[in-house]
Amino acid sequence: MVSAALYPLPNVTAATAALLALAAGVALPVYLLFYRPVGDERTWGLAEIGAISILFMLTLPVAFVLAGVAEPFTLATFSAATLLQNGLFVGLSAYVVAVRYRQDLGRLGLRAAGWPQAAALGVAAALLTVPLAMGAEDAAVFLLGLVEGPAQAAARAAAEHLDDPLLPVLSTLGGPLEAAWFLLLVVVVVPVGEEVFFRGLVYGALRARWGALAAAATSALFFTAVHLQVVHALPIFLLGVVLAGLYERTGTLVPAIVAHAANNVVAVVALWRGWGW
Repeated sequence: MVSAALYPLPNVTAATAALLALAAGVALPVYLLFYRPVGDERTWGLAEIGAISILFMLTLPVAFVLAGVAEPFTLATFSAATLLQNGLFVGLSAYVVAVRYRQDLGRLGLRAAGWPQAAALGVAAALLTVPLAMGAEDAAVFLLGLVEGPAQAAARAAAEHLDDPLLPVLSTLGGPLEAAWFLLLVVVVVPVGEEVFFRGLVYGALRARWGALAAAATSALFFTAVHLQVVHALPIFLLGVVLAGLYERTGTLVPAIVAHAANNVVAVVALWRGWGW
């Protein structure tokens, strides 16, 4: 997942505004993550979630714009964005849990005990979520068709596929090594980073306050919102709920990471082959 579209700034005024946004997008998260008093709280909360969200939804996109990085992504720019964003997901989430709140990283779902069984559960979940996502997309197109007409809904679905930021990267891959690197990013780096943040940090904080069901639904809504898609919103939401359920059931992120990775593989192959999902 790439958090936002990046466009070149048109003039000096916009560049000044972007610099101010970048300064605010750095200062506020730094305060919330490093200087805001924690007190006697034993579980992180909305302040830490908000700080990391600002970084990947505002600060990083603005920084890339100022650096002249814009869509369509190349493999190099996609690699930089993916490594930086997911590195922040993992590094800052681990910092929040281990340093700010002095908790074991196991509370973030980073447990390796019993990983073969957990990975097998993730594979089994993927066998469920992949067809579920395909059916959910068809359902989303049908529901949109009731609102805006079937032809417009189908056109929206096709446009969303064509606007996928991964499509230009796929078209520029120069050989097996570049393809392998691209798959490593999409199938390993992205699932690990996103699961540590969305399930480990976000779901973990919400569950401590609202319980498992509300936390699963709310974290899945957040997971859906940051993907900035309409037709795929329902499949992404359902995937988020399933991934939260896997984490809740096992106490480790391993099955969620495996299931997430499998879904990403199918999504990339579908995009590459021009399939509907």
